[in-house]
Amino acid sequence: MSAEPSHSRAEAEEVGAELGERLPAVMSRLGRGLRRAYGPLGPSPGHFPVLSFLLSTPQVTVSELAGRERVRLPSMTAIVAQMEADGLVSKEVDEADRRCVRVSLTPQGEAMARTAVAARAEWFAARLSHLSRAEVAAIAKAVAALEHLAGVEL
Repeated sequence: MSAEPSHSRAEAEEVGAELGERLPAVMSRLGRGLRRAYGPLGPSPGHFPVLSFLLSTPQVTVSELAGRERVRLPSMTAIVAQMEADGLVSKEVDEADRRCVRVSLTPQGEAMARTAVAARAEWFAARLSHLSRAEVAAIAKAVAALEHLAGVEL
């Protein structure tokens, strides 16, 4: 993404007003649909982003998970504790820094994560198959901009 905006403040305010009206509803509907897709899998739908991240990045700290998910450390500590109680993750003391605890998927957690990733991909594929190529391309392009938007700190 470009670091230099290519629009005026007035243009940004106009688009911001429209996005403020439409985007929350769209995101809410997408979120509800994904929660329904994850529902049969068992654990809280809020655990699936953590499971997915641990699938690609094992041995992370609770602090790293909290930063990645943009939640407070006590919230992530509670999520990890529940996931550990459910047998999805294990915690190990870091040998290099004994104050640090690293979180990894258990075999059950890895299977759950892979199932969730497949369910998510299937859910999106089913919906994308009803769209035109141009709409799918526009969504793919918009995701990068939305990620950038979500990361902007004011």
